[in-house]
Amino acid sequence: MRKVPTNSFYTHTGKLLRDALAFKNKGGRGSDILAFEEAFAEYIGVERAFLVGSGTSALYIILKALMRFSNKTEVVLPAYTVPTLTLAIAKAGLKTRLAEIDINTFNLDPQRFSDVISKKDTLAVVPVHMFGFPMELSEICKSSAKEGFYVVEDCAQAPGAKISGRRVGGESGVGFFSMCKGKIISAFRGGIITADNKEIALEIEKEISSMPTPGRLFDLNLFVALFLINYATIPSIYGPLFKLISLFKSTEVHERFEPSLASPFAARLGLTQLEAIDTQLKRRTENAMALYKALEKIDGVGLPNIIEGASPAFNHLPVMIQDNEMLSALTKILFKRGIDTARMYERPIHKIYDLQYPDLPDPFPKATELSEGLMVLPVHPGVTKRDLGIIIETFKEIFC
Repeated sequence: MRKVPTNSFYTHTGKLLRDALAFKNKGGRGSDILAFEEAFAEYIGVERAFLVGSGTSALYIILKALMRFSNKTEVVLPAYTVPTLTLAIAKAGLKTRLAEIDINTFNLDPQRFSDVISKKDTLAVVPVHMFGFPMELSEICKSSAKEGFYVVEDCAQAPGAKISGRRVGGESGVGFFSMCKGKIISAFRGGIITADNKEIALEIEKEISSMPTPGRLFDLNLFVALFLINYATIPSIYGPLFKLISLFKSTEVHERFEPSLASPFAARLGLTQLEAIDTQLKRRTENAMALYKALEKIDGVGLPNIIEGASPAFNHLPVMIQDNEMLSALTKILFKRGIDTARMYERPIHKIYDLQYPDLPDPFPKATELSEGLMVLPVHPGVTKRDLGIIIETFKEIFC
């Protein structure tokens, strides 16, 4: 009956919640929020950080700030990423343009994004470090300087990931992270903006100052949600109660989005986890690389390349399996053996929202290929060596 969930909350939740309850909510963006923002900025290596209500809210706020410098109207996303980013773009009054992914890295193809860049219309390009795997930004940043658009790093799944010795979120001048459920640093809800450009940071601060900070009722609901998630993700509870827990998993396609800020309670949650992030990342890396080294030798299993100089954060370990029957069989057998998996986004963005792209021919076949064959495996600190062995042996049984 023991089952390992794909995501797990912070491993010392009792301490986490005790520390978080010690905050002193004086209303507004008080000392707790500022303490977290300063600590996170120092960790990433940037001038400023801003705590907000979600990663999607973070992108919205960044775009509103950038619009103060430019009247351009388009934002470029990889065709495979979290689809709700398009809602933030639309809420800001901008248009989404998609670019093809690199099937070898699962990230935006740095050789293809220029196909959709317009010197007249492109306000920003949003490269995504999918699943915590850093992507190379040098080509995009060079193009940015030449064509006059902004680069906004989506580091939602990648806090602590490095490229060429520097943590992601600081190279392009502005980026954002997510603290929503299932993320490496999680407060169930939340997002973080990082900014190394003083002018952009000032406009972000102005945008945030016009938004209300959640009150104590929000904090109470958040505490209850985190308490339940803590126990729901314990393998000995997750297994027996899986059918009940699965009813609360989000599967809906969101059609609306409202930007929000986070509370001091979320800041305390984030600060406690930030203090322990290196230990968390070490465990994730050990688990992920044990799987990576075993699975990369198996024909029929695709893994994202770890580019030179990159140190992934491993929010999950993504694998691509082109044979749908094998993918289905693998999912069922792993579940029976106590390992839950996920498919993430089973369609690319252009097949979820109507962005005026044709159905045929498929404008983004690589994004479609990834979405149809993707499975993510758990590598969080709650995964044991026995669990890793089960995963590896099951793959070998199916493919070898």
